[in-house]
Amino acid sequence: MATEKACIIGSGNWGSAIARIVGGNVLKNPRFDNVVQMWVYEEMVGEPPRKLTEIINQDHVNAKYLPGVSLPDSIVANPDLADTVKGATVLIFVLPHQ
Repeated sequence: MATEKACIIGSGNWGSAIARIVGGNVLKNPRFDNVVQMWVYEEMVGEPPRKLTEIINQDHVNAKYLPGVSLPDSIVANPDLADTVKGATVLIFVLPHQ
């Protein structure tokens, strides 16, 4: 059986909340790869300023859009959209709209 690979497009409040759920679920389900790429619009956050992807990948929290809520180690922030979706079999879109 082939392994499914999930990715998340979006990293705002809802994207980070979904990432927390999906990131935990893939670790419990052997059908899924243990790494979930999450596309992040790169921006500088905090003082001193750090890249948002760096904060998510090192501190496992989205300090700008969902501060204080930890993300699973399975979530990997990626600022490159094409790289984020590469090889994914499940695409989860969580983008802002009006």
